[in-house]
Amino acid sequence: MMTNREIAKYFDLLAKLMELHKENPFKIRSYRNAYNTLRQIGEPVVELNENQLLEIPGIGKAIAKKIISLKEIGTFDALEKMLEKTPPGILDLLKLKGLGPKKIRMIWKELGVESLGELEYAIKENRLTLLKGFGEKTQNNILKQILFLESVKGNYLFYKIIPIADDLIKILTEKYPEESFSLTGNLRRYYPVVSSISIVSSIGIDIIKNDLEALLEFKEEEIFYKNIKIHFIKTISNSFGLDLFISTGPELFVEKFKLTDSKDEKLIFENNNIPFISPVFRDNVEIINNPEKFDESKYIHLADIKGIIHNHTVWSDGSDSVFDLANYCKEKGYSYLVVSDHSKSAFYANGLKTDQIRYYLEDIAEANSKLEGFKIFSGIESDILNDGSLDYDEEILSKFDVVIASIHSGLRMEKEKATKRILKSIENPFTRILGHISGRILLAREGYPLDYDTIFQACVEHDVVIELNSNPHRLDIDWKLIYKAQDMGVKFSINPDAHAKQEVDYLKYGVLMAQKGGVLKENCLNIKNTEEFEDWVGEKQKKMF
Repeated sequence: MMTNREIAKYFDLLAKLMELHKENPFKIRSYRNAYNTLRQIGEPVVELNENQLLEIPGIGKAIAKKIISLKEIGTFDALEKMLEKTPPGILDLLKLKGLGPKKIRMIWKELGVESLGELEYAIKENRLTLLKGFGEKTQNNILKQILFLESVKGNYLFYKIIPIADDLIKILTEKYPEESFSLTGNLRRYYPVVSSISIVSSIGIDIIKNDLEALLEFKEEEIFYKNIKIHFIKTISNSFGLDLFISTGPELFVEKFKLTDSKDEKLIFENNNIPFISPVFRDNVEIINNPEKFDESKYIHLADIKGIIHNHTVWSDGSDSVFDLANYCKEKGYSYLVVSDHSKSAFYANGLKTDQIRYYLEDIAEANSKLEGFKIFSGIESDILNDGSLDYDEEILSKFDVVIASIHSGLRMEKEKATKRILKSIENPFTRILGHISGRILLAREGYPLDYDTIFQACVEHDVVIELNSNPHRLDIDWKLIYKAQDMGVKFSINPDAHAKQEVDYLKYGVLMAQKGGVLKENCLNIKNTEEFEDWVGEKQKKMF
């Protein structure tokens, strides 16, 4: 039986949705009054008939009928009509404190944000502060709430879970220095999204439960640490390596080996005359089929990356100047940077208007003059419009060293439409890199469907590099598609899509996904040194002019 407060929440939700959609303000007020009235009534209203409800001050006939409907079917027509015209993710935004319907409408309509994940991503790109009434403090408060809501969901971005897992392993190791513990399963293989933390342990689970009762949470038979589900896999010392190997998976990989008890996982590889294969590579089809031929040195590693491509500055929605971003990259040991701020169609991201481009390029040139032994290339992340064209004409596009073509709006497309749109952008002679190909945001937005084979072939034919976006909320292109793309001749650029200088470090996540997909060094654009990259920039220009 619903309580009065539970019933009241339905009217509160209706009032918020009506305000969100700019409905009749008098009706909105009446539903808000009903919300307040119902919360204050002592007797359960679900036990009252319509006539009894009408006797309550503040409850009119329309409200009474809705209460009866709630009692009978759990909803009412007016609410269902509002829900039908509201994206499901907006309901999650309504749960955030400090964000009323008016502000949510602004975020929805002006930024195209329709879910908590999309809002978090917009905040990370500093887009919220571009809206009237949203300061940095408000933005940070909203972000904290979003992170909390994310922490209680069933799936998590791996980059957020790894520090928690490492923390727990450290606690266990310090508590039981004579025992062995190791992360295992999908998280050890760096799956982009995971639902739990799995740990191989040489000590009994009951002992851990008793000793760390104050640290861990117990819900029925399940164990949690910082709201994350923990799976302990009990082993014994002589079988630690074997159980670690098997539980790390995947099953197809494990099936290729003859297994015997082993303290050390590496001994399993030695006994099978197979070189040790790091967990991140174990999902790769080619490696699974021919593990004995594995040579880790031929695959891309973070140390191989020489240049940072796809970054945003204060010229659009980034938080650092061109010089500060470049200097950070130089201090990190990189040789060059491609600044690629948003284009004019990305108004929500303060995209560059045509008359600003001259000053943008001058700023890049000035920053270049101040940095010895480091080069900044001028770039733009040009929006792919609905018809597949880019949002600047050829005269403007020709001013940039590198054009990255990306879709940021009109994301809800059928496969044929999405494929045609991207194909046309690939055919544009100025397009050098195809950015975040599917438009997905992990745990927030599913990517639009694409005919990937056709797109991969077009990229090869038009010498367009496909980005592996390293932002851990995107990790787009999906690593599962890399093997096929590479086999067809596609080249990749592993890019942080940084909106703050510290986000350059996102590159490590992209490299992990590249390794999962098996990207060879020779097929990665970023391994080029400055001179080689300059040659690459000039190749297409020579063909066009």
